[in-house]
Amino acid sequence: MPEGLDESSSEPPPEITPQQAGDSCIDPHSQVAPDQSREIQTVVHMFGAPGRDVLYRWCVTQNLTAEQQLNAGIRYFDLRVSRQSTSGKVCFIHGLYGADVIPCLEDIKKFLDVHKKEVVILDFNHLYDMGPDHHTSLLHTVTEIFGSKICPYLNMDCLTLEMLWESELQVIILYHHELVSDNPFFWPASSIGSPWANSTDIPQLLSFLDKHKKENDDKERFFCWQGILTPSAHTIISHFAGSLKEVLAAKLAPFFVTWVKNGKSVNCKHGIFITDFVEMADFIPSVIDLNY
Repeated sequence: MPEGLDESSSEPPPEITPQQAGDSCIDPHSQVAPDQSREIQTVVHMFGAPGRDVLYRWCVTQNLTAEQQLNAGIRYFDLRVSRQSTSGKVCFIHGLYGADVIPCLEDIKKFLDVHKKEVVILDFNHLYDMGPDHHTSLLHTVTEIFGSKICPYLNMDCLTLEMLWESELQVIILYHHELVSDNPFFWPASSIGSPWANSTDIPQLLSFLDKHKKENDDKERFFCWQGILTPSAHTIISHFAGSLKEVLAAKLAPFFVTWVKNGKSVNCKHGIFITDFVEMADFIPSVIDLNY
């Protein structure tokens, strides 16, 4: 949320969101990540570097770093992480392994230290190759980094800007694992709805979003509107030299932004909008405008 909003605001915190915020850190030379099927892993292994190059072009969903996204207005981070077997570090993943999670979280913390009225949502929603000890270690590290800035799990009716500002709370952390059920500082997976269209077709995606706009009236959780086209195997084969951005995201961007501009009719006061390559088609200012 932009700084300078009325401090007496009792409105719920508005959100502006990217998809897979760690994707700008993905390493094109790394190994295939565990979020990919065994078939994809086998094919990429067979083709080596050229195979990884194709996978990289179709898995990267953001060009901006976390710091750049924050400065642009992004306040929600979709985090997909995995423990890397060789180093033991927890890294971002999306098709391929990326950067260590901890430096990115530290960058977010530095931003919040400077911008005292900003609130960020961190959504750890895909977690791979991690046992109970690894989860416990990551949760401990996250708690150490953000400390008193963490907003504990609470009733959504209490979640207002006024409450967050008065309590000096700046981070809401969703963690999709049963381990947090007894940890008051982390929000469970049930705290957010995020239906996925799983389509390459723009009209089909927009129809899917409209359907959920009419049906959703849940005030007790966050709700994520995914302006995302997902490539199929056929899409990639048909555009072998292309990329997610060129073939799908750039074409969708103006249509989704138009849909977003009509977002005042969305029946959810804790709405989140996400899309790939957030710098395109004035996505960020269009979502910010919904807050006024």
